[in-house]
Amino acid sequence: TFGYSFSTWRFHLRGETIRSAHDVGWMRSLTVGSMMRKDVRTIPASTTLSEFRKEVPLGSAQRVIAVEHADQYVGMLLVPELHSDRSDGDTPVSALAQFKDAVLVPSMNVQTAAETFQRTGAEELAVVEDFDERIVLGLLTESHLMRRYAEELDKARRDLSGEG
Repeated sequence: TFGYSFSTWRFHLRGETIRSAHDVGWMRSLTVGSMMRKDVRTIPASTTLSEFRKEVPLGSAQRVIAVEHADQYVGMLLVPELHSDRSDGDTPVSALAQFKDAVLVPSMNVQTAAETFQRTGAEELAVVEDFDERIVLGLLTESHLMRRYAEELDKARRDLSGEG
């Protein structure tokens, strides 16, 4: 029987070896704040689609975060999707933003963050100061989270076996 959470089961399905609680106990110290990228590109949520296409050429970024009032998170803008969208050029990008209610906070551990990615189906999520103010601090991709998790899991295995 596998006695851990669904997100841990997901790590296991991806090929990670999890044998005991010791393998997952260190996850609390691996936080979103330590893994996030701080160099995120933001754009005012009121920007029109045609302005967005001029300011963010296709290929210049994969994603841009829509913000309002002092960097408050509005949603995630996927650049290729906005360039191929057939909406009127006067449409504000906020109307096309995704994951409006899905964010991470710096204090979340890797397991909680993985559960959020699983629940939303997102490949990347904004990291905000807190759930109330939602001031954008950075960005975390699911692939980076999984890579860091695998590195830490391997380190824990080496420490346990005396290789570290």
